[in-house]
Amino acid sequence: MTPNSKGDAMTDNAVIRIRDLNIGFHDRQQTWRPVLRGIDLSLGQGEILGLVGESGSGKSTLATAMLGLLRRGSQVRTGEVSVASPAPASGSTSATASTSTSHDPLPDEHRQLSFHHQPGRWLGELRLGLVSQHAEKAMTPHLTLGSLLCETLLSQGVKGKAEREQQAEAWLRRVHLPHPEVLMQRYPHQLSGGQQQRASLALALAQRPRVLVMDEPTTGLDASTQNEILALLASLRAELGMSIVFVSHDLGAVSHLCDRVAVMYAGQLVEVAATRDFLDGPRHPYGHALLAATPGSQCYRPDAALEGTPPLVGSAIKGCAFAPRCPRASETCRDSVPSWQGRYACHHALEGHAVAAKESGKSAEGPQSTKSDATDDEQADSVKRDSQSVTSLDVAPLLAVESLNLGYRTPGWLARLRGETPALTVSDVAFPLQQGETLALIGESGSGKTSILKALAGLLSPVAGQLSLRQESLAGLVAERRPVQRQKIQYIFQHASTALNPRLTVFESLAPVLSRWFDLKGDAARQRAQSLLEEVRLPALYLDRLPSQLSGGEQQRVAIARALAAEPDILLCDEITSALDVSVQAAIIRLLQRLKRERGLSLVFVTHDLGLVSHFADRVLVLRNGRTEHLGDITSLATGDLPPYVQTLMEAKLVAA
Repeated sequence: MTPNSKGDAMTDNAVIRIRDLNIGFHDRQQTWRPVLRGIDLSLGQGEILGLVGESGSGKSTLATAMLGLLRRGSQVRTGEVSVASPAPASGSTSATASTSTSHDPLPDEHRQLSFHHQPGRWLGELRLGLVSQHAEKAMTPHLTLGSLLCETLLSQGVKGKAEREQQAEAWLRRVHLPHPEVLMQRYPHQLSGGQQQRASLALALAQRPRVLVMDEPTTGLDASTQNEILALLASLRAELGMSIVFVSHDLGAVSHLCDRVAVMYAGQLVEVAATRDFLDGPRHPYGHALLAATPGSQCYRPDAALEGTPPLVGSAIKGCAFAPRCPRASETCRDSVPSWQGRYACHHALEGHAVAAKESGKSAEGPQSTKSDATDDEQADSVKRDSQSVTSLDVAPLLAVESLNLGYRTPGWLARLRGETPALTVSDVAFPLQQGETLALIGESGSGKTSILKALAGLLSPVAGQLSLRQESLAGLVAERRPVQRQKIQYIFQHASTALNPRLTVFESLAPVLSRWFDLKGDAARQRAQSLLEEVRLPALYLDRLPSQLSGGEQQRVAIARALAAEPDILLCDEITSALDVSVQAAIIRLLQRLKRERGLSLVFVTHDLGLVSHFADRVLVLRNGRTEHLGDITSLATGDLPPYVQTLMEAKLVAA
């Protein structure tokens, strides 16, 4: 091994090497805006490397740059990425085929990558794979899942149609998708977010890559499915000698899968360490702050709050980028850039969890609540008690769902001519929603949670059942509803990137909503749009940015602001915090709690985070295979008297330990 200038161990069998990589873009004034700053890193054969950090830290940019991919508008100013040339591919691409325990040897030569804005043939030639953060973008919308997989297998040399279909089903089973023969006939938009994510993984794995870059691959998955996918990745690493770059804000998943962790902040690496060493004692204060906000970690504190926000993407930085938010910062930190010290870059590194806890005013044994923390907790508890008391009253609900059945039509004119009944994805679900109440929908991927939200929003017409808002019947499709009904129910989609027009700036996305419902135009609309961004912790200058210039978490916050712009009575939230880092998650939840308190807002909240449910929701509806498994007050989850399936969900949560 030879250390580079940043202390990263450059192994002799490194499959990817990055040298002094600087990536950025020119703004409208042609000012250079850096996104990645002087990155030096390597990825060994068979290694799983975790990239962690807050939204906007540069994780996704670095991960895709490892494959020679750039966002549109981005440029490489200096540096290079090189990939070891692969041995000639051989053998079967079958998902069930056995492979030799000896993996492809890596030759000495490395090929320097040129950078492109779209995936190209070179990815297949070098056997590089990508599972993007937004799985639906990896799938052609007018092709069924079976067609997509068969196309991929054909490119890998599988000639027979029957064999391709058999292997396609095998790959779907391997990523734990139920009833693959049914899902093969569905289009991407007919899959849930979790199903899309696993289907995208199957498409990537069918190519049997040497290197697989995974950008937030477990974001849309429930805890039990996440565990299965992590186990699958670990087995494929052992079977294929595959190297994996695992981008995630979920330190629980990172701790269970990755060999090393690279912590990023403001486009820089601030710490690179073996996963166990990082969990036992991060040396950089930022790494400690991330763990302190992660339930289950050694230094977790329920009252932990990482104050402030990261530097704006592309902003100029003097000294240490983390200094404005760091409790250990000194004048030296503000004036000079810290040099790399073995595994971290910091002027005042930590020596362990106990030291960090002591310096932050907490004992190592546990947190001590401050007065402000107690006040916030009391307000949150008061909101929950008020909502629960309203729920218990015999009053007409704000929204009522009765005997709801949902399904997707079988494609093809012959099926429609025969009058074939669509297979049901949701069967006989019923629940009320009171004013100011939060109802959480939980369950495994494909259990029908998103389908229910689509029906409430008028995006999916029920096969049977009744919907009503304020005791007035709701039409099945949004186009048939009265304008006030459309305004009062707003949907926040799971994947903000597909909900935002890529050609419109943030302001141009918000302006039509403000004009449509409140007749705000010009300066008045811009002022209101600015206040909406402030509510979701985004700076006003983001009004003039395109979605492609925002991180995944920032895009989600814009989507939340757009929904709030209509001043709805009901927000339909489809995994809206799943793509956000822990510090931003807390800010969004506090925002929604305040909106509940001040506006009497009601929420239908789809999530896989049971810890979040217990602190935020008033009632919970657990779904299994489209049917109600459990419906009750949130306190029912703590009683222990639960159906076995619900108990299994609660025990499956990963922690960073």
